[in-house]
Amino acid sequence: MEAATRREGTLARSLGRLGQQRLYWWLVGVAVLVACVNLGVLIAQAHALIHNVYLNADNASALVLPALVSHAPAGSIVNLGNHPWYEPWWFMRATFGLPGYRSLWEAAPFLFGLLGLATVSACAWRALGRLAGLLCGLTLLATSEALRGILYVPESHGAIVLHVGVLCGALLIIYRMALNLRLKWVVLLLVGVALVVFTGAGLTDQLLLVSGLGPYMLAPLLCWLRFKSRTWRTVSLFALVTGVLSVLFGLFLTNIMQEQHVIHANFPVAFVNSEVLLTNLQNVIATLATLGGGDFFGASASGMNLLTFVAGALTLVGLAAVLRVLWSWRNSIYRSSEIHPPSEGLRELFVAYWGFVLLITLGVFALTSVSGNTSDGRYLIGAWTALAALLGILITTPLSRTVMLIAVSLFGVLNIRTELAGGVKTGALGPSQQVAGAIEHFTLAHGASIGYSGYWEAAPVMWETGLQVRVYPVAPCAAPTGLCLFYANIISTWYDAHPGVRTFLVTDTRPNVPGEVTAPPNSLGRPLAEAYVGDGMAVYVYNHDITADLSE
Repeated sequence: MEAATRREGTLARSLGRLGQQRLYWWLVGVAVLVACVNLGVLIAQAHALIHNVYLNADNASALVLPALVSHAPAGSIVNLGNHPWYEPWWFMRATFGLPGYRSLWEAAPFLFGLLGLATVSACAWRALGRLAGLLCGLTLLATSEALRGILYVPESHGAIVLHVGVLCGALLIIYRMALNLRLKWVVLLLVGVALVVFTGAGLTDQLLLVSGLGPYMLAPLLCWLRFKSRTWRTVSLFALVTGVLSVLFGLFLTNIMQEQHVIHANFPVAFVNSEVLLTNLQNVIATLATLGGGDFFGASASGMNLLTFVAGALTLVGLAAVLRVLWSWRNSIYRSSEIHPPSEGLRELFVAYWGFVLLITLGVFALTSVSGNTSDGRYLIGAWTALAALLGILITTPLSRTVMLIAVSLFGVLNIRTELAGGVKTGALGPSQQVAGAIEHFTLAHGASIGYSGYWEAAPVMWETGLQVRVYPVAPCAAPTGLCLFYANIISTWYDAHPGVRTFLVTDTRPNVPGEVTAPPNSLGRPLAEAYVGDGMAVYVYNHDITADLSE
């Protein structure tokens, strides 16, 4: 009787485990499907997304400047804006003139962005397991509208994701080789040189110092202090040497570019006053929720806003859970000088690296003025990537495994719903393709191919018209002429005199566009022709060069 009861209990437990396994693999299948659908939606909307992002003058300038610098006289100064996006610049200058280079430039950010997501997910897979890699990949593929505007444009710090993924991968590779005593000087040299060149190029964007290089050097040092083994000493020395050399190489590249007159505008960063700290912490929460597609703050608690709330809540709960596990991990210091299993060492190094990325990025955002200089979260792209990478550390039991699969799949489904229901939002300030075409047709018909406009129209019109008309940015000012030169995203020779040519001015009276030229100043004289081209915009063609009427 007792033997029969034991057999029945064993059979029930076996059936229970079989049911759990079936549920697990069913949930994995759903997660893979959701990830594929997110990727499919991105590909399907890529054309519309490209058109929309380059209606933003900042994004369009990143394409216009590399194209027009070929026509600029020697000694021209190129101002890239608030930060030096030299990596995209080098790529576009190297491919300029190739057949279809315009399409290549528009597609390249997608390719590099997806490569970055794949690299980070592969690191999570290698260090924490296949499920962790799946959760990371699905989270990163579920890109909100805010994230799309960071990852898939040339100059908005999207390359940070690829760089932090490569730095993580380098640490994991060197650790495994050092642990297995297969680390030779030739291998160290080859890996080190490749890493220094790639990271040094990335460090021309100083955000990588915070989001990647600092954690890259600190993570193995922390593991060395904890485990005190020869393996960790080797990894730490490799990270320190390559990190320092990367900084020096980045400074070298920056100096070369500045000698070639490719510079950037001053972008001061300051620590905030103590009374602003609470506001900055609120900005951290709101910005992360926005990156997750859950910007529910201030919205009515009804209708589709409830789904937005769920997306934001999942993002913030995930952050809180990861921070809690990191705190527990900090308190459970494993003090042993023995060589532990490779999987355990990889996990420790992975968690240390991404934990530093998350905490340092959030700390800098909260303590400095950058949180007040952006509304799209591009300075938190490293923290968002770290959050996705660390989701795997939340898997500690079969129940937590199930919960994580359901939560991340739901997050991906919510992103799909948002992108399909709302489509690609047109929130950029640049004129539509139709208006840009009308400007091109009118100005060329009157013999004017060079003109001026407010900043938000200039680069989008140039790119939309295939550079057939040159529209350079100006700003209204208190000078007697009423118009002044613009200060960033420009080539200095744009404002040189063009004697004997007709020029034009584009005005914009749309109420939502800041700092625009709303009417032609009297100092320009009487226009030769004028036309309303739509969207509150008008074009004035002059029978002379109006460059002389611009003030510095």
